[in-house]
Amino acid sequence: MAQDINMQWITAICDHYEIGRPLGELMPVSGGLLHRMWELRTTTGHFALKLLNPEIMSREGVMANYMLSERIAAAAAMAGIPVVSAKRVNDNPLNQISGTTVMLFDWIDGSVLAPSDCRTEHASMIGTLLHNIHHMNFREQPVPVWKSFGQEHWRALAEEGIRKGERWAQQIDRGLAELLEWNGRFVGASSVLNQRLTVGHRDLNPKNVIWKERCHPYIIDWEAAGPTNPTMELLDAALSWSGLDAGQVNKELFMAMINSYRKAGGNALTNVEEGFYGRMGGMLDWLEYNMRRSLRTDIFGESEQRMGAEQVQLTFSSLKELAANIEVWSEWVNQGN
Repeated sequence: MAQDINMQWITAICDHYEIGRPLGELMPVSGGLLHRMWELRTTTGHFALKLLNPEIMSREGVMANYMLSERIAAAAAMAGIPVVSAKRVNDNPLNQISGTTVMLFDWIDGSVLAPSDCRTEHASMIGTLLHNIHHMNFREQPVPVWKSFGQEHWRALAEEGIRKGERWAQQIDRGLAELLEWNGRFVGASSVLNQRLTVGHRDLNPKNVIWKERCHPYIIDWEAAGPTNPTMELLDAALSWSGLDAGQVNKELFMAMINSYRKAGGNALTNVEEGFYGRMGGMLDWLEYNMRRSLRTDIFGESEQRMGAEQVQLTFSSLKELAANIEVWSEWVNQGN
């Protein structure tokens, strides 16, 4: 992302959104894995500015997906769910400023919980909110897209990584058989999961919830929102909030989210094992993107490449943890059905 951040450009943003004059430079906000976030103070308020990743925005259909996601966020807000949705200019939540696509949000004074700070009360609140998202009034019925990759694609990325001396390349090359097995399981599960769909946030992990006073959640980053299988998204969120990415799933936190979802009216969960394999598909997609991000010097800058390399190793480790425990975690869920 090569946007030159200067006062002229910042002033152009303020003029476009009619939010007064900037009070100083933008301040970077840490935590984003795809896009760049900045804190913006003006004479009229306090905002979060998102600069969207040009590689992502160049993909076919992405703009339409973003528009859909903001309609879902708006429906969630109408349903009383605490969301942070993008400000609009001429009813458009995405705006071009000097060739860069941006989104602007009201700033929420709060904090994102580190995985080690997540408690059962947090997991329970998120489980209830997720149930409410799945059962809100949204009349559109978009069709989900299940993305998978073949053997030659994975092999070509691994070989390129080996040639370029990437730290993750040997690990991926040795794990190619596992990747293909996981991919096959995901493809098989997707046809089952497709039979029961709703709309969801689809990225409801701890980094996408801001807590005011650690007890009032606000759900942010709705860009991935769209059609999903409700069991799959619940399992995805439960794993994220109970520590999968940190290397060990906490049963108490995991079940707190599952049980709060049920208590809100979620009833019995169906196709639990397929839901875990559906979650695996999203992780494989993220793995593939970060392998490319690590390798593509013609598109990504040095910091983006470093982040990609780190995410390859973290995601592959999480995939192995998920694959090794699906049977155990499925038993946890099914015992409560």
